[in-house]
Amino acid sequence: MKATGRAPRPHTPAGQTALGDRDNPAAVTPDTVPAGCYWWTDPDGDLCLMPGCMARIQEPEAECTCDNLAARLRKAEQKLRDHQERQQYANTWWHALSEAVHDHPDAAKILADTRRRAGR
Repeated sequence: MKATGRAPRPHTPAGQTALGDRDNPAAVTPDTVPAGCYWWTDPDGDLCLMPGCMARIQEPEAECTCDNLAARLRKAEQKLRDHQERQQYANTWWHALSEAVHDHPDAAKILADTRRRAGR
């Protein structure tokens, strides 16, 4: 998909492939094509979009929905936050249950039975 206007070729450090966006298109060759959506400048200087997701195929200005590294990082960070919330909830219950058992008059019997059931 070609866009109107021309954009300068970006500088990419050696060994890295820029994903490219509309303001800073990727300099690509057949050996350095990035995964996902990217903007690039063709040999005639036209700014072009290579869509890698359905959102950009339908609307070039839409937010990219490709499974890129940044998206995977956001997903991993959300999973970590969810896990931490579940762990905090479990810790609250564990401490409350432990206190209830230790405060119970038959705490020694309950703990001995628990150890037996756990095989210890």
